[in-house]
Amino acid sequence: MKAYIDASLLAILKQKFPSVEYDGEAAQPAVYVPAAELVAVLSFLRDDERFAFARLENLTSVDYQTYFEMVYHLFNWNTGAWITVKVKLDHEQPAVPSVTGVFPGVEFEEREVYDLMGIGFTGHPDLRRILMADDFEGHPLRKDYKQIMPPHVPRIRKEGR
Repeated sequence: MKAYIDASLLAILKQKFPSVEYDGEAAQPAVYVPAAELVAVLSFLRDDERFAFARLENLTSVDYQTYFEMVYHLFNWNTGAWITVKVKLDHEQPAVPSVTGVFPGVEFEEREVYDLMGIGFTGHPDLRRILMADDFEGHPLRKDYKQIMPPHVPRIRKEGR
């Protein structure tokens, strides 16, 4: 089972960033951060020696139909601890600051989320589609995505053989 961040460290994080929210009683606490503070919080979690979350294991997004959540999973190599950082985004115009300046290896993952979910990453060095064609319309992993069906082509039967 994964070891998650200690509650005493969550209290330190809350003291440093008063806008951060979390459930201290949860076995796997998630830290909710405003989009405007995301880069500062992730930089702090990486650089402060009490935290030392030097690896951004992955990022993903979740479509809740009325809003999106960006989810960042960070890992501390020294202690084996994990922390989950989440940012709630508007569903109509979802955007969050790029964290490529904090974790450069996340560039392709942000592009994937942009391509499949339509979430913008302000300040990203190369934000363009990565999986879908450049002229593809929409974002196929959104819950409101409507797939355009190809035209019906009747099957041709070979007769007389």
